[in-house]
Amino acid sequence: MRLSMIELKNISFKYKNGKEVLSNINFFVNDGEVISIIGKNGTGKSTLARIIAGILKPTSGNVLIDDLDVHNKNNFKQIRTNIGIVFQNPDNQILFNNVHDDIEFALKNLQLENKEERIKNSLEMVDMKDYENYDTYKLSLGQKQRVNLAGAIATSTKYLILDEPTTMIDSNGKEKIYDIIKNLHKNGKTIIFITNNINEILLSNRIVVMNDRQIASIIRKEDLFNNLDLLKSLDINIPDIIKLTLLLKENGLNIQLKDYTISELAQEICKNFNS
Repeated sequence: MRLSMIELKNISFKYKNGKEVLSNINFFVNDGEVISIIGKNGTGKSTLARIIAGILKPTSGNVLIDDLDVHNKNNFKQIRTNIGIVFQNPDNQILFNNVHDDIEFALKNLQLENKEERIKNSLEMVDMKDYENYDTYKLSLGQKQRVNLAGAIATSTKYLILDEPTTMIDSNGKEKIYDIIKNLHKNGKTIIFITNNINEILLSNRIVVMNDRQIASIIRKEDLFNNLDLLKSLDINIPDIIKLTLLLKENGLNIQLKDYTISELAQEICKNFNS
């Protein structure tokens, strides 16, 4: 029996004006992985996200979700209940001025059962269970994005695409989103990040680097140390915690690259000294 996965086969995309955005994209995402797709603006990252989600149809090639063709209309409902997407601007996905109604809308469209249970469970997963009857438009951007996440979680059981989900959110809101993503990953959710945010990249198992309409490289997270120059060339800011970890490694203290906070890194250093 084949493992669950998302598979992209020879994906190319051109706009109606003939401009090619993607050319011969091939890669797969295994069940339970977190993948980051990174690259400079204009390299087709968001277009690729919409193709994977079935919102855009590629000029050529196929996207398979558990062997189902995303763009076959007969597969629409099953695909929609397996894959959800959250966009950069939280306001673009808010449809109703009530949190409950906003999440319920997609559930009704897909004729899914257990709507109330799905809504309550998804809101609890994003730490918004007390906001079910709030006016959606009065929430902060970070809270709105968590409502959008809840909506995607409520309808989709397996795969989640996040298209630069924290770009418009303050640092506190970002941390809440990261905690949610970590918990979703622990619970088996497969996640694709469209991002150039190093904190989101560090949540990933593998990093797909886009350049000039194509995949330039696919890097495992543990190999990021050897590719910092590549990240810098993409204008990705390398935070001090990574620079410090690299400096420690160069001086014989072998700290593995993880999504550490400063306090967690300090604890790891202490463990190395005590061992």
